Amino acid sequence: MKILMVKSASFVNKDMLFFLKKIFGSSSVDELYYDFKGKNIYVNEEFNIEFENRLTTLKYDVAMSTVFYPVIARICYEKRIKYISWPYDAPMNVLPCEEMGYETNYIFHFDKKEVEKYEKYGYDRFWHMPLAVNTTKYDIFTPDKKYKADISFMGKLYRSQIAYIKEGLSGEINEYIDKVIEVQRKMKDKWIVDDLITQPIIDEINRQYEANGNNLKLVKQQLSYTIAEYITWMDRTMLLEMLGRRFEVHLYTLDYGEQEKRILKNVKRHGAVDYENEMPVMFKSSKINLNSSLRSAQSAIPLRALDIMGCGAFLMTNPQPEICEFFEDKKEVVIFDSIDEALDLAGYYLKHDDERRKIAVAGYENVKKNFRYEDKLYKMFSIAGII
Repeated sequence: MKILMVKSASFVNKDMLFFLKKIFGSSSVDELYYDFKGKNIYVNEEFNIEFENRLTTLKYDVAMSTVFYPVIARICYEKRIKYISWPYDAPMNVLPCEEMGYETNYIFHFDKKEVEKYEKYGYDRFWHMPLAVNTTKYDIFTPDKKYKADISFMGKLYRSQIAYIKEGLSGEINEYIDKVIEVQRKMKDKWIVDDLITQPIIDEINRQYEANGNNLKLVKQQLSYTIAEYITWMDRTMLLEMLGRRFEVHLYTLDYGEQEKRILKNVKRHGAVDYENEMPVMFKSSKINLNSSLRSAQSAIPLRALDIMGCGAFLMTNPQPEICEFFEDKKEVVIFDSIDEALDLAGYYLKHDDERRKIAVAGYENVKKNFRYEDKLYKMFSIAGII
């Protein structure tokens, strides 16, 4: 067994490599680092040369990455090497393409709805696989008064490019986009944007861009994701703003501008924290850790939610179908359906330390038992017919 792990920017690379080596042995796992940021993931001659040189040097049974890269899929298909990818973004940061259908692919996605979407597109190389968490590495960290807080949120606010996309479009088109946003924002249990954005609407937007001398060429997936970002921005800023009026709330993000300063004047802002060494301490030092999911992630348990529970910290989250499937509300996590409920729940659990700590411990025990890297990797390699 010989595995080539292709590394790009990813929060889970380190854990993936550790557990691959633990399962298969260090001598069975090699690494290839390539920074795809800002580069073509469909056709990339620079990467082709580097990847093919590695494949001709040693014989590999499987290539693996977190993000699905069409350029990797194509070379693996040509070389008859199995390719396993395990994305943790929803939607995936890649448009539907021919390379997704290659029989050498094994694409494992953490969101059930995303898998169903690609199956409807006609792709049969997708499987559902929730993400994992390495609780052992988090066990060594302890709280620090530097990060002490009643409520903390770590992550992007998702400042959207919707204003840029709408610039120069007719009032009728912009009114329709606004209506789609309004309808979707109220509907939290289903993502309907993809159904409301029809191809004729995209064609009309691009016709107007061209008529106005705008070189932007929009595709449906781009507009859908931009709307998801914008609604998520509204969700997160309003949640933080309302909580900040009543409680001590800390925000850890780089995604911050003048508009956020005006809205979040009662929230204590910090810069980003280091994922490996600072984040676990911050989670353990906060009484309540918030999760507010990206709206386009329709079903999945986000990586951040697993990280919080994997640290033995208390998680308060919006309802996601898979969170509700795998965790018991008010026993392992606390779920809020609205901002009003979030306010009530935060007030209650800040006053009931024993209940809050008991829930945090139960959440930790769940992920420690049921979201192990060893189990997820073993299942993926079994489905791929490698072990």
